[in-house]
Amino acid sequence: MKKPLITLLLILFTSSWVLSQTLSGVVKNKNGEILPFATIWVTNLNKGTLANEDAKYAIQLPKGEHEVVFRFLGHTPKPHKVTISGNVSLDVVLTEEAVTLQDVNVGGLKEDPAIGIMRRMISMAPFHLKEIDRYSAKGYVKGAGKITSISKVMNALVGKQLEKEAGIKVGSTYVLEGINQITYTRPNKLDEKVLSNRNNLPAVIKNSGAPNLRITQTNFYLPKVWGSLISPISPSAFSFYNFAYLGSFQLNGQTVSKVQVKPKSRSNDLFEGTLSIVEDTWSIYSFSLAFRNSQGYYTFQQQNALFKGVWMPVNYDVNINFDAMGFGANFRYITQVKEYSIKVNPAFVVKPTIIEERLHKDWAKEINKEKISAPKLALGKELTRKKLKKVLKEIDKEEKKEVKSEEFSSDYTITVDSSASIKKEEYWEAERQVPLTEAEVKGYKEADSLSVQDEKKRLKDSVNSLPRFRFGDIVNARTYTYGQQGLGARLTLSGIQSGYNAVDGYHLGRGLDYRFTNKLSDYWETGFDIRYAFSRKALNGSVRFVRNWDENRQRFSLSGGSTMEQINSAEPISANINRYYALFLSQNYLRLYQKDFIKGSYALQLNAKWRVSTDLELRSRTSLVNAEEHGLFFKERRFASNGLPFVTSKQAYAYVFVRYQPFATWRRYNGSRRLSNEVGPTISGGYEQALGDNPFSKVSFQVSQSISLANWGEFNYRLTAAHFIQKPSLILDYQHFKGNEINISNGENSFLALPYYALSNPGGHFKAFLSWEPRKFIFTQNAFLSLYGLKEKVGYSYLQTSLNAQTIHYQELTYGLSGIGRIFGIDLVYPMGNVVPEKWKVLVRLPF
Repeated sequence: MKKPLITLLLILFTSSWVLSQTLSGVVKNKNGEILPFATIWVTNLNKGTLANEDAKYAIQLPKGEHEVVFRFLGHTPKPHKVTISGNVSLDVVLTEEAVTLQDVNVGGLKEDPAIGIMRRMISMAPFHLKEIDRYSAKGYVKGAGKITSISKVMNALVGKQLEKEAGIKVGSTYVLEGINQITYTRPNKLDEKVLSNRNNLPAVIKNSGAPNLRITQTNFYLPKVWGSLISPISPSAFSFYNFAYLGSFQLNGQTVSKVQVKPKSRSNDLFEGTLSIVEDTWSIYSFSLAFRNSQGYYTFQQQNALFKGVWMPVNYDVNINFDAMGFGANFRYITQVKEYSIKVNPAFVVKPTIIEERLHKDWAKEINKEKISAPKLALGKELTRKKLKKVLKEIDKEEKKEVKSEEFSSDYTITVDSSASIKKEEYWEAERQVPLTEAEVKGYKEADSLSVQDEKKRLKDSVNSLPRFRFGDIVNARTYTYGQQGLGARLTLSGIQSGYNAVDGYHLGRGLDYRFTNKLSDYWETGFDIRYAFSRKALNGSVRFVRNWDENRQRFSLSGGSTMEQINSAEPISANINRYYALFLSQNYLRLYQKDFIKGSYALQLNAKWRVSTDLELRSRTSLVNAEEHGLFFKERRFASNGLPFVTSKQAYAYVFVRYQPFATWRRYNGSRRLSNEVGPTISGGYEQALGDNPFSKVSFQVSQSISLANWGEFNYRLTAAHFIQKPSLILDYQHFKGNEINISNGENSFLALPYYALSNPGGHFKAFLSWEPRKFIFTQNAFLSLYGLKEKVGYSYLQTSLNAQTIHYQELTYGLSGIGRIFGIDLVYPMGNVVPEKWKVLVRLPF
């Protein structure tokens, strides 16, 4: 029995060796220069690989004849017929794309041909977002990087820790690799599974959960890339970019035009580079784009290939040159996608012919007059850009009627196979097929050696790898994590919090939280805080319980205890800032009272647009007096009174709040929902009712929005109105406003020159905060300062209220400059009205 089994294994081994041989070589250009990370694609097998950094490639192919296509950005793809009967060596030379300035018919229009090309490209972007119903693919991903330099200051501060504790050395190459499977389902569901991953990261990073590299990058057909960068194919692209025609070349009977992309003004959210466009279908063929910000310089390249009439990415190449915070580093992230399986949306198989309205005005008028009776059938006709937009809008309406389940504006899930990190080298050689460089091979060998030592150390120093208590935790903040990847138990011990004010004198506090997470949007949490005031000789504290579930749609909390609260409920000054004023300048601005309470809260997100929440509280509020007269210095000054004393007030308080966001959508990441409201307003209203001592009732309304002004920047507004149905008799329940009496600013939507209690009253009010954040204004006209991170803001604030039966109008004009030293900012304020003197005030803005 044993002999036949051995024979069978030998046959299987021999067969696999015979059927799978290696094609290898080097890819260069006609000048003999290597082309690193060139793409090698085997058309008949729907698979491929990448050359490595030295332009060497190797791919295993079965016996027989194959068509192998070699690609590199800016070069003409070169197909080769290869017959495999054994190992084959094939060095390939690629030539640059033969770009010629063709005669482009612009009909007498005095404009660059790129303008018409980009108009049609932009109009077709929504089409390309819909043309695939579903696809799956596999990809190889590799990230390689190193810290290239560290400043003397940072080396003195963290250099030893970086090398000794984190195991990161300046100059060492760190590599992360992954084989991932992705599946996309229209309109926006993307599932990615990490089949295998491997890295030579230091153990301290690896054990904390090394990042899994993603195949999917971003879609440049969307208006924004990576959240804030403006795509050259955005509907508003002409407001931000200049385009220039560089020429065209022929590829398998199709014309590919090359367009230069250049920002109209330097900014950290704009690209520059080149974009190659397949004419007639107006698809991305390839691009090489770059952007710069205050932290470094980034380049992004993408190469597409044709699958079932759709141009799909087959290669990404991202380069990051980081230079900030005293560190210099570079990182390169490459991706090769293969084994595409695509299902095209039947209605989008045939592409429309886009008519340029400015060239064919009469024809365009006739097309635009035609009624849209069958939107999907209309896609196969001749359409203007305007008509295409209407057709796609009608298709959207039809699809929304057909969708039964709730849609997400994005729905991304990434999972890791249980055996991902234990795949053998044979698996990697077969799947990766990208030869490692000498530095990468050396890095892996060092990592394997250190891993053995690390494992022995972990077994010796730890029990079940649980975090241990350290002596420093008595004072410092610390989080003890007992789960993995954000799940399981977590214990958080806050650092000792200290402060000083006129009522408490010195005080110390600390908190403890315990959270157990079932999944990212399903957890429960409990904790407590304690606080001791030395001059007042009083101990305060509170306990809480929080339950969050139903994919972040429901939240319940229960809390109770004794806390210190500001009389001005808008909390205009932080305890930390007040501490320095009180201690060193003998100026105390906190007005405090003690609240003993028990409170329950419940919030329900009915859908993406509507949210309802309610608070129920039983509370007893007690007046307090100053326990200290002055701080450490300026002892001739005396702290102002803590406010008028009042009789202890006991109330039953209820608050109901409703929020409406008409354009909000859900985003989902690994089953956890997040709301997205990037374009629409937020409208909210609330009702408050207090019974018992000093009863009152109040209604309030608010609307806010951020509006993009394209190249002019961004406009923000917040309008608020409130009215007391039953007026309060206690100052704690008055209408207070977020003012500022000091020369430090730390909050938005506040009056920067208004005294904290100047206009507090038991009446109604209306307030408006308007601000404009221009892309270019005074200092930001300078490209260097803009890229450095400086931002400007112009604002107007208005308040109307009543005081002693008199209507008060208070206004402020403001100019703000942020990003100074990448941390600080300056606000210049001019108040108008009789409340404060009309004179300029300068404030320093802090990020806390």
